[in-house]
Amino acid sequence: MCAAAFAAMLLAGLTESAPIPLVRIFFEDVLLEDKAHVARPETGGGRAVTWRDPEGAARGVHVGAGGEFRPLSPEEAAAARPDRSALARAARDASRRLAPDADPTLALLGFLVAAVLATAFAAAVATYANSYVSKALATHVVTDLRVLMMERLLKAPISFFTRRKLGDLQSRFTNDAALTQHTVDIFLSEVLLQPVVILFGVAWAAYVNWRLALAGFLFLPIVVVPVMTLGRKVQKRARRALEAMGESTEAVSQTLSGVRIVKAFAAEDREATRFQAVSEDWRRRSLRTVRARALGRSVMDVTYGVILAVTLGAGGWLVVRDKWDTQPGELLSFFVALGVILNPLKRVVHAFHTWSEALAGAKRLFEIVDGEVEPADAPGARDVGPVRRGVRFDRVSFSYPDTPDLKVLDEVSLDIPAGASVALVGPSGAGKSTLADLLLRFYEPTSGTVTVDGVPLSETSRASLRAQVAVVSQQPFLFNATLFENIRYGRPDATDDEVRAAARAALVEEFLPDLPAGYDTVVGERGASLSGGQMQRITIARALLKNASMMILDEATSNLDARSEALVQQAIFNLVQGRTALIIAHRLSTVERADRIVVLERGRVVESGPHAELLARRGAYFRLQQAQVGAA
Repeated sequence: MCAAAFAAMLLAGLTESAPIPLVRIFFEDVLLEDKAHVARPETGGGRAVTWRDPEGAARGVHVGAGGEFRPLSPEEAAAARPDRSALARAARDASRRLAPDADPTLALLGFLVAAVLATAFAAAVATYANSYVSKALATHVVTDLRVLMMERLLKAPISFFTRRKLGDLQSRFTNDAALTQHTVDIFLSEVLLQPVVILFGVAWAAYVNWRLALAGFLFLPIVVVPVMTLGRKVQKRARRALEAMGESTEAVSQTLSGVRIVKAFAAEDREATRFQAVSEDWRRRSLRTVRARALGRSVMDVTYGVILAVTLGAGGWLVVRDKWDTQPGELLSFFVALGVILNPLKRVVHAFHTWSEALAGAKRLFEIVDGEVEPADAPGARDVGPVRRGVRFDRVSFSYPDTPDLKVLDEVSLDIPAGASVALVGPSGAGKSTLADLLLRFYEPTSGTVTVDGVPLSETSRASLRAQVAVVSQQPFLFNATLFENIRYGRPDATDDEVRAAARAALVEEFLPDLPAGYDTVVGERGASLSGGQMQRITIARALLKNASMMILDEATSNLDARSEALVQQAIFNLVQGRTALIIAHRLSTVERADRIVVLERGRVVESGPHAELLARRGAYFRLQQAQVGAA
């Protein structure tokens, strides 16, 4: 495809510049074929006047300095008359072979008309091919980039997403991707094509009269400096405009996601004002980009006028004064060359500024493509199988990279025997969810080790580890798909009977009659058509179907009413039977059945034991329970 684009580019450049020499041939060899031509004055005075008779033979007279006339022989007249260019001779020879009995001048005229039509047709084919290939390549490139971005985002560490705004990432997939597609298209169809046309035009102009070409195009470099300067400004300002668009997209995403809260707090006017502010910021930055681009077009118009005026004046003086042996046909052909060259020059300047603006979007895409990913597994990393002995946290400490001096976990030691359930309780910020993140290798411990069956997690492959873990989180997430597809997400190859069995164990079938299409009901965006308890039971069914040997339940009942909590607790009990489970909870009623309860405060283990034993101690766990009883 790249070769096709290059071939189309060359053909377009050649055919679009073809009128330059054809105009000279038409003017000198058709219109002025039988007209008189005055040669340059001789050193000693006098000049020759030559013409061609109807048969094409050269005729002429010599006019002396005193006005006396002397007929010229055919040889002298041919020598005094300007010789045709090699291209003109080739055109006349071709026309004579095609129409040997026709008038030579009319035959040449017909040949030139046919040549113009042929080059126009070839230019149309080349332009179509270049346009199609450039857009096809742009589509392929952006599709691959979007896929690569998604792959890179899915491999990015969790810390990456804590520093990024969802709306900005969405904007990169939409607005920036569209600009990147435009970047590739503009680059192939304009930034590369038009210079090719210009180069062919310059070559033809130099062929016609190299002195005129050299004099005229000395002014072209004055275009480069302002164009490049303004191009950098356009790119810089366009990037700021895209960042403002990302802020606007983030505002839309947050407002629409939290529309119930917005309405509940009667904050519609406040959110509208906030969105107006970010939109105004985008408009201001976008207009600065527009001004820079408009200035570039103005500079190009001035340059075009200067070049045209200089060429008109200088070229006209050369013809009138008979300098450099400049012929009227050469000057006319040179003006055609200016038209062929300056129009693509305008287009390439406009395309360069558009490309500079679009390139800002491409750079934002490559920030994601070239962004950070989770560290690679250690060489020779082991695969994790079903847990046989258990999980151990050995003097584990952890601090987030952004706050290295603040310890979230401080030398925590904890054993979770295989098949046992261990619950983590404690106030918010105690480090409960961080322990779960370390077990999933979302983060690596600052110090200490986490092992599964005695193998440090740092020596295991992430994929095999996470294949052995099923997670039920505080905020149940469902895809906008059917109930069957949501439960089957963890095991795409599961049979329908296995899906139904998991749904029964998670008490999903308790509300199944309320769904319009049963298992084939599309649950809506993020499960919008279901209650919180129903969504949570579906996520538990998903975890059950995965049949992982380790379970992590992170505040799975924190947002449920009493009846839903009771149903979900029963589903959780079914889920953890015979599996190694880490249960994180605020509500102590959720963890009463756990084999062991661990109380965390400020990143440290302060108590550990069964429910009844901890209550009897009347320590931290007892105080937590009393606080919840009092709050109830």
